[in-house]
Amino acid sequence: MSVVLAKTGISLASLILLAIMLYKRGPITSWLETKPAKRTLAVGWVLFRLLPFIAIYLIAGLATTSDVNGFWDEASKASQGQIVYRDFWSPYSPLYAYFLGIWLKIWYDPKMIVLTMAVMDGVAVLVSWHFFRPFKSRGTLLFRALVYFVLPGSLILCIVGAQEDVWMWLFVVLAYLVRERTVRVAWYAIILALGLLTTKAIFILILLPLFTLEKQKIRLLVPMIIIGILSLAILYPLVGWEFTQPMDEAQTLRAPNIPSILNPWFLNQIGVGEKFWNWIGLVTSLGLACLAAWRLRNADFRIMLSHVWVVLYATLMIVQQSAYSNYIFLFLIPLVFYIINWNSRTQVTLLLIFNILCVVHPSYWWRLGMPCYMTPADLTASSELLIDYLMQVSIVILTGYFIWLAFPKKAV
Repeated sequence: MSVVLAKTGISLASLILLAIMLYKRGPITSWLETKPAKRTLAVGWVLFRLLPFIAIYLIAGLATTSDVNGFWDEASKASQGQIVYRDFWSPYSPLYAYFLGIWLKIWYDPKMIVLTMAVMDGVAVLVSWHFFRPFKSRGTLLFRALVYFVLPGSLILCIVGAQEDVWMWLFVVLAYLVRERTVRVAWYAIILALGLLTTKAIFILILLPLFTLEKQKIRLLVPMIIIGILSLAILYPLVGWEFTQPMDEAQTLRAPNIPSILNPWFLNQIGVGEKFWNWIGLVTSLGLACLAAWRLRNADFRIMLSHVWVVLYATLMIVQQSAYSNYIFLFLIPLVFYIINWNSRTQVTLLLIFNILCVVHPSYWWRLGMPCYMTPADLTASSELLIDYLMQVSIVILTGYFIWLAFPKKAV
């Protein structure tokens, strides 16, 4: 449980710093109004990404753990020219391992995976700054960016867990900004297609609500279809149907989610592990996302995407049986930058609690042996299991709360 204690300790330290920042929010925001944005973001990245990386992996000499070692296996083989899905297994899109492999040419070490994630997270924050700039003052946006850097959900999942989920948000926002600057739907489509090929299969889900609202549907589809056909033309002769490996992830049982917390109360009779739960999850998350997009069809794209993104991927986090709380890293930027009302003590407090639970629970659950509760008696078989179940329930309830915050209550 040393990892659990370490994550808890880092989370508490983050909360103390956040409490000070929030207490001084007015003066800090006013001070940031006159500061250069890129330089301020760079300083924030150095303080809360690069320095923690140096402290943990170079000074303390701790070894990489968890998903990092899996990423290393993929990236190291990709860097040597091996073929994804054929020569090594991957739950990610075909370009993911090769992108990481490029970074390993700089430093051939698992720690480079973590540093890559930190750099990509910094790029995502910078791109988000430009994305949200029309709606908020300089000081407000910079303050929220610094809050994001300090939150346990981004700090720990980036530097300790080396999660890549924020990449998906990065690709969509980058695609929009390029379209806004060039007024070319083709570039928008190409970047979205590259996002799908570089991240993971669930990236495709956001394309449906985006396509629903797109006025130039043909111009959006054609480049994506061409890239899709070219990708299949390359992959199929090399690996056959093995390129469907990422879909196997949907069969992996994880927690917390709605099936995991309901299962013991129905005596394991709800079919946990069956494929129909995956379809229920997809229909529910996509349905809510498309409804949210439709209600915001007349709103600015930035507003629409922020709401739809949180609704889609937060819902996926609790309805998909293969999802787990690391998914908070997927929607944390729009949640922090736009959805949360930072004048609401309730919202801010629940966000902080949510962050701690989401970063601590996966390690705690994993070290308990990834329990799946079959009956109510299982919940009280030990104090550790009861704590795990209560954390699961809390995460699901809080995720539902933030979905409710993000979901548009009426058409705009």
